[in-house]
Amino acid sequence: MSSPSLAAPAAEPNASFELLAGGPTAYARIFDRIATARRSILVRAFEWRDDETGRDLARALLAAADRGVNVTIIKDHVGAYYEYLEASNQSLFHKDVELVQRLGTWVLMGFYGRWGSLRQTPSPLADAMRAHPRVRLVTDKRFDHSKLYVFDDQSVILGGMGIGDDFRHVNIDFMVEITGGRAAERLADRYEGRASFDPERSFDYLLHSVQGCAATGESMAAQRLALINDTRERLTIAMAYLGDPAATDALVAAVRRGVRVTLLTAARANVGGDLNLAACAALLRRTGGPENLRIVLHPTMVHGKALVGDGAWATVGSTNFTVLSHGDYEEVDLYCRDRAFAREVERAIEREALAGSPARLPLAYKPIRLAIEWGVSAYQGRKRARH
Repeated sequence: MSSPSLAAPAAEPNASFELLAGGPTAYARIFDRIATARRSILVRAFEWRDDETGRDLARALLAAADRGVNVTIIKDHVGAYYEYLEASNQSLFHKDVELVQRLGTWVLMGFYGRWGSLRQTPSPLADAMRAHPRVRLVTDKRFDHSKLYVFDDQSVILGGMGIGDDFRHVNIDFMVEITGGRAAERLADRYEGRASFDPERSFDYLLHSVQGCAATGESMAAQRLALINDTRERLTIAMAYLGDPAATDALVAAVRRGVRVTLLTAARANVGGDLNLAACAALLRRTGGPENLRIVLHPTMVHGKALVGDGAWATVGSTNFTVLSHGDYEEVDLYCRDRAFAREVERAIEREALAGSPARLPLAYKPIRLAIEWGVSAYQGRKRARH
């Protein structure tokens, strides 16, 4: 990918971008958009818990359908593992636990020492959504990690937040709303493979989609890493999960060429915690921990996935620095060259970093757990190839 010219964005219809930092802000906007939608709502979700937030969203969508809005929900099947494992331990839609899911969840529970539940209580709301004539519900999609809402084919909200109380009330996370600029039309073109990623546009979508990428031949990972490689002054990152060697290499190279790199992540991620800490340790070891590298470990789960390069461009979305995100999961990120928005994202990351602590070697990860987490990623990648 060629380096984007940052002097003058390409001419497209004007779009506006609003950062929705934190669950309360993001969910307030999502509920408002659902309440005011007139024709259609599209939801793509990886995790959807059967808790207060999950039920609130289901009720809001049912109310929209009752007033004549066509609602499409694409709910990932693999996300059910984490619905059984974490938080309420209840999945809104995946109540019938298959044998493979049962075995996989037992393995996760044993490994992480968190005893979730495979006893799923019935959900009248899920049943009502399945029965509603204006709700199209797809629950057998696999490895779609996106968190995405499209309203009336006009406005788009996307980012890192799943559907559940932990995403709404606990995690550090980001969503963004894009309005105007034919934002939804461009997103549909990208998903369906009618348009390739264009870094010269004022905004576009970094996308890993089976259909879209098959048509365009793109590599989202290569495009994303090229943006990092083109950074010259500073790179500010909030990232939930780490571990892709290519991403680590790109960050090491940035530090070595003098870029000021700030990386905010959790002191202990909810899953993949040893992978995260091993990646942080590799960054420190390989660069020697110079002054232009700052790794901040936050006591709260950092679930956001946001990058800002040179204060000139920003990405916000669902894509982690992992092998799964870069090669197996379907993902979507906004890429935006609005400097005011980029500065807003950068300030939001820096505000959260104030509550963290600098990473110092040695970091407490265990090689055996690290190997097992790599094994889980490899197993999921193998399953992805089948589906």
